[in-house]
Amino acid sequence: MLQRMKTLRYLMLAGSCLAVLLVAPLAFAGAEPAPYAQPTAFPTPTPGPDGRILYTVQVDDSLWRIAALAGISLEQLMALNRIQPGDFIIPGMQLELGVGGPVQPTGAPASFLTTATVPAATATPTVGTGAICVLLFEDVDGDGRLDSGEPALAGGQISIVNFGGSLAAEYATKTLDLELNPSGFCFEDLTNADYNVSAAVPAGYNPTTGLNVGVSLNPGDIKYLQFGAQPSAGLSNGTGSGGRSALLGLVGALLLFAAAGLGYYATRLTKKNPRSLR
Repeated sequence: MLQRMKTLRYLMLAGSCLAVLLVAPLAFAGAEPAPYAQPTAFPTPTPGPDGRILYTVQVDDSLWRIAALAGISLEQLMALNRIQPGDFIIPGMQLELGVGGPVQPTGAPASFLTTATVPAATATPTVGTGAICVLLFEDVDGDGRLDSGEPALAGGQISIVNFGGSLAAEYATKTLDLELNPSGFCFEDLTNADYNVSAAVPAGYNPTTGLNVGVSLNPGDIKYLQFGAQPSAGLSNGTGSGGRSALLGLVGALLLFAAAGLGYYATRLTKKNPRSLR
């Protein structure tokens, strides 16, 4: 009797498992998997009346990120905006991403159109002015980049020379409030030309970036440059090379006096006991 009851229990358990296996696929047959979240598309700006596609730089944007989202190469983005190594971008700047077709007004029916003869345009040289904004900052961590909390550095010199060798402008750097002047000092109304911008750091500082940058300035351009420097090793640890030299000189003098004293003592000892030399 006991054996029959055990057998019956095994059969009931097997039947329950079989029912679960048969019903489970039917229960989930109508369920659909949740759709994957689609990545947010890059909002390409609408071309302006002149056909150019402009993008306004946002906080935390970088040239690499903008080029990647716009689907163009970094070199192409820099060429479109005449950006050179050493330039940097700030929020609010407008960058050109390319040229698209501007919205054209609906034309009149063909029967009412008249053909006008348009004279060929004569190419004229473009003349205008631009600006170059330069910041000399104290590169506290020495990484060659302006980080939060690193101040503007006073006592330096900024010079702008055109490629003909003439000095176009210069400026002695001062302490600036970078919240009010994030771009540093701006040289405005510079005639469009090719320039060399150079920086001289204050005495007791070593540069952490290059100090000469070539800039091609076109009408309406605003170029942004940064130069960094940090205190030299002798100033940063509170001791100069003169202090170390004086200390070494004092130690050397003490050693000389000690050697002289030993020599005098040996001479006196020899005179008192001549046999000690044999």
